[in-house]
Amino acid sequence: MPRLCPLLVTPWLLGCLWHAPAALGQTAPTQPNPPAAQTPQPSALDAELFYQLLLGELQRRTDPGAAYSLILDAAKRTRQPELFQRAIEIALQGRAPQAALTAARDWSAALPSDDEARRTELQLLIGLQRVRDMGPVLRDWIRAAPAARRPGLIALVPTALARATDKAEAVATARVALEPSLRAPETAAAAWAALGRVQRQAGQDADALQSARQAVRADPRSAPAALLALELLDAWPADAESLLQRHLLATRDAADADPAVRIAYARALAERGRLPEGRALLQPAPSLDAEGQRRLRVAEARLLRDHDHAQEAYDLLGQALQTAPTDTDLMYEQAMAAERLGRLAEMERLLRELIQRQPDDPHAYNALGYALADRGERLSEAKALIQEALRRAPDDAYIIDSLGWVEFRLGNLSEARRLLADALQRRPDAEIAAHLGEVLWVLGESELARAVWRQGLELDRRNRTLTETLRRLGVEP
Repeated sequence: MPRLCPLLVTPWLLGCLWHAPAALGQTAPTQPNPPAAQTPQPSALDAELFYQLLLGELQRRTDPGAAYSLILDAAKRTRQPELFQRAIEIALQGRAPQAALTAARDWSAALPSDDEARRTELQLLIGLQRVRDMGPVLRDWIRAAPAARRPGLIALVPTALARATDKAEAVATARVALEPSLRAPETAAAAWAALGRVQRQAGQDADALQSARQAVRADPRSAPAALLALELLDAWPADAESLLQRHLLATRDAADADPAVRIAYARALAERGRLPEGRALLQPAPSLDAEGQRRLRVAEARLLRDHDHAQEAYDLLGQALQTAPTDTDLMYEQAMAAERLGRLAEMERLLRELIQRQPDDPHAYNALGYALADRGERLSEAKALIQEALRRAPDDAYIIDSLGWVEFRLGNLSEARRLLADALQRRPDAEIAAHLGEVLWVLGESELARAVWRQGLELDRRNRTLTETLRRLGVEP
């Protein structure tokens, strides 16, 4: 055996060696010097396997194909997830995605109940645009999962297929993935709802409506079925509302009913000029628990605030806070209502109290910083508050938007543009589009600004910030 330089032993392999008994299926000893009568357990990391792993790591840069083969062979012999993951990493570093997919498939075959194996195989198929091959993977993953987890995996199907360029192929793949679940009574509603969402993504609204009907027929209490019907409200208003009413009737006395359906339906009605009907859906439901009731109250206040009834929202939240004075969600919403009413001192008091109560929550920092920035007040303080929020949630698109907006107010236009473009890419949103469009407009990039604003209008034509920005600048995008 050649003499090996210890500097060539990679950190990954050192980790495997350090945790070898646990990582390779053995129980690590808890005592450094076990009693003599105790028989030591043999480690799966024998000399041959150790040498094979070490050789694979040494060849990683000079011959990645050989390194991949050595590590994958060890993975298949030991059935250890860490080794399959390492083989996939080596393949991807060597720009061999097909080899990575082979390793992922071997991993799924060796450990059918390993969620990470299925997830990795699916991600590689998505990256390779192997849409048709995703059907059996999703089907087998759902089938192998415990019954309690199947609805969650079924709901993953539309997300997994959202990036497919061939939408007809995506629908066909969804049918393959969901076929057993469509026939099983316990999963039929969730499966029909998932299929309907894929059909909607493909522009097949008529087929999606049929799937929604099947979902509600399978279980009128199903939240995914009702939410699919809600998505079809514009295309098929009468049919969709009929399905939604069936859901509301079926869940009227159900203690476990999901308030998300009522909240989403109320919001949709308010956006269509039917605010009183929307509010009626959010009134206290005796069957719901305290958390469900609280969610309805917060949703009603938010609905009122967003539709120019800020005083009613403020009063409603004040009443709720009398019985729950430490409820931070209610405090945050009342602060937002106070801001809408121009009661800035009250808004700041509530948000600073929130920061004291929940110093690790980024939202109060961000809300206060943005409110100051939007009014061009105490900009240095506003920036510090937003940066504090971003430190706690560095990937939050709305906080990045706030930082971009305060940079704009400070006159740092190029930095504002960079931050706002990043925020819009992370999360397409009408308000972020309004901010980025204004920065581009001030920079003289009027056509690009109009394009961004048009994107924002497609996302939400009624967005207050966007419509006020266009009116203030006198722009017709």
